[in-house]
Amino acid sequence: MKAFAAQSAALDAARLEASVERAARLHEQAVGAEKDAFITELTALIEKLEGQVGQYRHAKFGPKSEKLDPAQLELALEDLEAAIAETQEQIAAVEEKIAASETDPEKKAPRKKRKARALPEHLTRV
Repeated sequence: MKAFAAQSAALDAARLEASVERAARLHEQAVGAEKDAFITELTALIEKLEGQVGQYRHAKFGPKSEKLDPAQLELALEDLEAAIAETQEQIAAVEEKIAASETDPEKKAPRKKRKARALPEHLTRV
């Protein structure tokens, strides 16, 4: 009966350890997916801003017949400044989020040290 209880306790401990490892793995996957989504969002924003910069370069340095009048250029520059400010805010928010995730001990899955399991009673110790 004692052997059964010991085996049952060992099995319960193994199940608990497996569930903790599974939860840690799921947490890591969720964090990875969140980071991937954020990277995708930032990549789209960078592409948008690069397109705007290309348009402004073309307007400023392009052929004379295709240049914008100064009022249109000022409006475009205001849009660019607003986009830059928005991007800087997003970057600051991301940096804060990254710093918080690196320093927050609750978000990291606790790593448990594996303990040597007791040998069954019918085995002799060497």
